[in-house]
Amino acid sequence: MFGNAICRLLQCYLGLKRKWSKSRIADEIGVSKSTVCREVRRNSKPDGSYVWKYAQAKCDERRHGLTGNHRKPDELWWRIDRMIEDDWSPGQIAGVLRNEGISICKQTIYNHVHADKTGKLGRHMPHELKYNRRARRQRPTKATNIANRTSIHERPAEADGKRFGDWEMDTIVDGTAMPYSR
Repeated sequence: MFGNAICRLLQCYLGLKRKWSKSRIADEIGVSKSTVCREVRRNSKPDGSYVWKYAQAKCDERRHGLTGNHRKPDELWWRIDRMIEDDWSPGQIAGVLRNEGISICKQTIYNHVHADKTGKLGRHMPHELKYNRRARRQRPTKATNIANRTSIHERPAEADGKRFGDWEMDTIVDGTAMPYSR
């Protein structure tokens, strides 16, 4: 995976050194021109020059060295656990960490508390996690509540829909769930 990415960085670097256009570099690498433009813009040195080793170092720096895309370090979770035990709400914790430059939302903290199998963190939360979303009760459909309903399979043979005026009357009900008929 990394070999192919480094190869592309090197090809981009060599193309720029040869004074090729970004379109030609993109054709050589097999990507769109906008990809090459974005690569050069994001990973150039402060003086504007593009060097592939510097570009790879900037890319590695952006990855934060974390396993997984959004995984938080264990030290951060330890700190969050201590703040919860001191009766901080997830919103307060997220706000303090945001001011320190650490990006975490309060829902992530709630998910962490819900995942705690011991239940110790839940006791320190507002409302002690008593309020859970309850499933709505299922209401029976109106179709099953029609009084004196006759199945469509029991209709007479003459009502096959070929005569004018034959239409499915059993699907029309009035406000009291009674079949509408005149």
